[in-house]
Amino acid sequence: MKTPTALLRLVSAAALAATSAAVLAAAVALPAAAQVDLTRIAWVGDSEGAGFSAGCLTKRVQVDSPPAVIARTAGVADFQQPIINDPGLGNCMVLTSLAPSFGAEAGNGTPANLSLPRPYNNLSIPGCAIGDMVRATTGAEASPGSCRSFIDLVLRNSALHIGSPIAQAVALNPTFVFLENVGNDYLGAVLSGTVIDGVTVTPIAAFTADINTALTTLKTKQPKGIVFGVADVTSIPFTTTLPPFLTSGGKLVLVNGAPIPLLGPKGCTGGAPACPIPANTIVTLNAAAYLPYGYGIPCAVAPTLPKCNNPLPAAAIDATHPGALIYAADVAFLKSRGVQYNAAIQAAATASGYKYYDVNDFLLRLKAGFDIGGATINAAYLTGGAFSYDGFHLTPIGYALLADDLIQFMNANFGAALPRVNLSTYLFNGGTNGGLSGSSALYVPLNGEDFERAVQGIFTPEFAAQLASMFSFPKPALVQGDSGLVPRIEPHHRGVENP
Repeated sequence: MKTPTALLRLVSAAALAATSAAVLAAAVALPAAAQVDLTRIAWVGDSEGAGFSAGCLTKRVQVDSPPAVIARTAGVADFQQPIINDPGLGNCMVLTSLAPSFGAEAGNGTPANLSLPRPYNNLSIPGCAIGDMVRATTGAEASPGSCRSFIDLVLRNSALHIGSPIAQAVALNPTFVFLENVGNDYLGAVLSGTVIDGVTVTPIAAFTADINTALTTLKTKQPKGIVFGVADVTSIPFTTTLPPFLTSGGKLVLVNGAPIPLLGPKGCTGGAPACPIPANTIVTLNAAAYLPYGYGIPCAVAPTLPKCNNPLPAAAIDATHPGALIYAADVAFLKSRGVQYNAAIQAAATASGYKYYDVNDFLLRLKAGFDIGGATINAAYLTGGAFSYDGFHLTPIGYALLADDLIQFMNANFGAALPRVNLSTYLFNGGTNGGLSGSSALYVPLNGEDFERAVQGIFTPEFAAQLASMFSFPKPALVQGDSGLVPRIEPHHRGVENP
């Protein structure tokens, strides 16, 4: 086995501490009157704001959620979150050996501060979209999936009787507001592999109405705040890691010097059930649950695999078998819808006076890599350090970088003098409370053959089903075919009863 490449080009802790001290000294030198008042932060958000990571919500990462890092850095005395005691909820993915092999911790964590007699400052709820933030007050009113599972834990309306996340933020009488929704209005289309406007994608008219309602309500109580744009969900590690070609040991398999395209169900001639996918097709990490059985692989290359010559699914087959391919037309639609969402957010931000934070700009810079005191962190899956094992949530290091970027944004846009985040704890210890490491496993980056085996090891059919359950949606009777919506083909006709 190859030894995994080190995550960091380690530098002395003293050098990094000196850098942080210099930044802090520069910030403190600015006039105290220029500080943003973060005494009572209200952060309305989704899983990224909550500190969700590697498939779960747990204390050892929640303490390093972006709003928690900002509050701690700014010296806020009373910042409350819906902490879930370790091992958390959602079955955290853990690396159990460098073979590598992966497991999941028991998702039986209990709430640590459920009886707080006021709303939490961090009102982020995994899986919730903008409509949930505006209207949902209980699980019965929330979108299926994680939002429905977590909303009662955060809002606690059986005791507080205050209302939606937006209503609870107003009830805090906040001194500063963050509204963060980085993609749940269309991320489910990617995670499920089923792109249908109005089903897995929020229509732009509904989104526009809800973002305007949210910001109008918030600004009436507190005119100073930040609203996030949405991320490009086609450019996260979940969608960019696997190529549309056959690989082995992390390298392309070549025949006569050319790569071998994976097989999909669209554009096939002569009634063939599978044919090569175009090079501009996205292959999501869901494919790793199918490839070991031969789905998407020509029998000419791997005749012993039982499902060779069968296509990778281009739409969810059922609740436990998500799609793994997103063809170019759907990719273009998702990118276009993301642009529309962000245009609506920017217009609403201008009308409300809130500052628009371009999260895509942050992600592009993260993809290029942040060099922190000689340590490079980037967005590469399993090797970059910023994204967790699930491929779309950040690690504590990634969350700390986001928090630091937001602090710089506040300093630039509000005339603030907030100190920068001291990143040494995150770089050298994984986080302030152990990060993703827990007590028995480490977040270790992988390369080459280790990387290839890790992708297949993490994204088992069971974990793919877990991802699908996070963003449940009404099972559509129709799926997208080459020329429009066509009747769903049931699993036993596709040969994927037990992938």
